[in-house]
Amino acid sequence: MTQDSKIDQIVYSMEVIRQQLDEIEGQIQSLAMILQDLATSTEFLKKMNGIQGDSLIPIGRGLYIEGEVKNKERVVVSIGSNAYKKATIEDALGILEERKSDAAKALESSRNSESELQQRYAQLEDYLNRISRK
Repeated sequence: MTQDSKIDQIVYSMEVIRQQLDEIEGQIQSLAMILQDLATSTEFLKKMNGIQGDSLIPIGRGLYIEGEVKNKERVVVSIGSNAYKKATIEDALGILEERKSDAAKALESSRNSESELQQRYAQLEDYLNRISRK
């Protein structure tokens, strides 16, 4: 393999890694937003019994509606595939905690993948610098 083809192969590999890093960064941002939404929902549910009159009700992604909570015993929870079920506040909190745990694990995994790719990119960059000096 000629030096030029080695350089081309390394540059191509670096481009692929850069694309993968961009995708992972998007995943990390999405997961961080999901965790924030889950934290907001959890906090609201924990305080719901003390709410009197109109309140700002979180509906996701930093959006709220103004309204009065009439039923403080049950909420409607998404169970996936556009299906929903009624749940007690306690059950809903359990579901949210499980989702937060899953999202936190996915976030950690994405961050680990990002770190590994960054290390691989740095190794390729270092190798490319060394062989192009020859």
